[in-house]
Amino acid sequence: MKNITKVVAAGLLSFNFISFASAAGGEVLKSAGLGAADVAMPKAPAPSASAQAEMPDVDFFSYFGYGEKPKAARLHMEKGLKGIEKESLLSVKLESIRNAYLKPAITFTTGAGTKVHISGTKASNCPDGGNTCADKEKFFLVLTTDKNESYFVRAMEIINWGIFMSGSKTVTIDGEKYVVKVYANASTPENSKLEVKGPRGVVLTSSLKAVGDGVAAKGLDVKLGKAYKLAYGNEIVQGKQGAKFTDKMLLLMIPFPVVDASSYFIFNASDIKATGVTFPSFEQGYGFRLENGLLDIYRI
Repeated sequence: MKNITKVVAAGLLSFNFISFASAAGGEVLKSAGLGAADVAMPKAPAPSASAQAEMPDVDFFSYFGYGEKPKAARLHMEKGLKGIEKESLLSVKLESIRNAYLKPAITFTTGAGTKVHISGTKASNCPDGGNTCADKEKFFLVLTTDKNESYFVRAMEIINWGIFMSGSKTVTIDGEKYVVKVYANASTPENSKLEVKGPRGVVLTSSLKAVGDGVAAKGLDVKLGKAYKLAYGNEIVQGKQGAKFTDKMLLLMIPFPVVDASSYFIFNASDIKATGVTFPSFEQGYGFRLENGLLDIYRI
């Protein structure tokens, strides 16, 4: 696989992201400055039994990496920790970057003039609501308008790959139908082609690599032992009826630049206390503090 830049946001990120949000989920979106609308989710035709037997198990979305969830450890105010503020590496109001990854520069415009951004992220769980599935079953493409309405497309339902897979999903924006497909490239999945076709023909073509790069560009630069992109957003969960945002907020640390199929790191915002925590299995020697919406990352 090629070395590439990417996210995920994963949210966002995993930033994460569908029949769309339930009534409860809709309230969460409103509070985050986002909207959601119900969209039918037709199932892709199932391949024949013989095709299933021959089909290799390829993760077409390995470009976006695999999430790890480091555990937080409390910091104790011991001698030598005074003056931490002078060693601050990042200080940011998280609300200013909330769900920003949903609006990268990969866009198309509807006939009514609405700009639609395309991003990608992973849900926290599997289509059946559990957790025992491949990462590719959690991946979604997200179409977010400049009116803050988000439409989510489960990626494995829109894969087109020879005789093995043939899928698409139709979303309706401004009363117009847009068909979303991915034409898979099994040898270099990051070069798989995303296509969106509307009433006047194809309105967008992009590689998955370009989508990942666009999402990464919306993150904040953070330099610890390695360089990262920081993203922040609502968790997404999915189930038999689709997927929805929750009120759980996640932080993502994505190595930048990253190698295909590398790990990114997911932190529950609620685990980060005002007194400070550290994540030893992530990187040692750095503290995280969150108070009144202000995140500080500092050297300890």
